[in-house]
Amino acid sequence: MFTLKQIFEESISVLIIASILSLITGLLLSSIQKTLLMIPALIIILPALNGTVGNFGVIITSRMTTALYEKKVKGLWYHTKIAKHLFKDLIPISVFSAFYIAVLSTVIANINGYGFEIMTLLKIMIITLITTISLVLLIFIVAICGSIYIYKKKADPDDVLIPITTSIADLGSV
Repeated sequence: MFTLKQIFEESISVLIIASILSLITGLLLSSIQKTLLMIPALIIILPALNGTVGNFGVIITSRMTTALYEKKVKGLWYHTKIAKHLFKDLIPISVFSAFYIAVLSTVIANINGYGFEIMTLLKIMIITLITTISLVLLIFIVAICGSIYIYKKKADPDDVLIPITTSIADLGSV
C-alpha cells in the first residue's frame, strides 16, 4: 500500500510539468482569442481536437506500458511490433478524426447561424489535419520513448505519461 508521502513524491513532478503546460495553453488561448471569435468553427473544434489527440496519448501510453510489463518490447522501440502496430492503426484513425471533427464543427457553426463557406471548411480541414497528425506523431514519440525510459527507472509509465501527453495535446491543439 502506498503512503501519502510516496504518492506525493511520485506525483509532484508530473503535476508541475502538466500544470506548466496547461498554464502555457491558457496563455496561448488568451493570445488567440480574437481569431477564435472571428471563426466560430474554431471555438467548436478546439475541445474536440484536444480531447481526441489527448485520448490518442492515453491509448499509446497504456498500450506501450502493457507491452513493457508483458515483456513484449525487445531491442529498439521502432522495430517492435507494438510500435509498428500502434503507428499503422493510429495514423489512419487520426486522419479520419481530423476530417470528421472539421466537418462537424463547421456544420454545427452553420446550424447556429454562422455562415458557411467552402474555403473556410477547407482551411479548417487543413489546419485540423496538420495539427492532428503532427501532435499524434509527437505524442507517439513521447509516449513510446518515455514509456521505455520510465519503465527502466522502475516507475509506472501510465502514472507519468498520461498527464503529460494529454497536456501536450491541449497545448498543441491550441
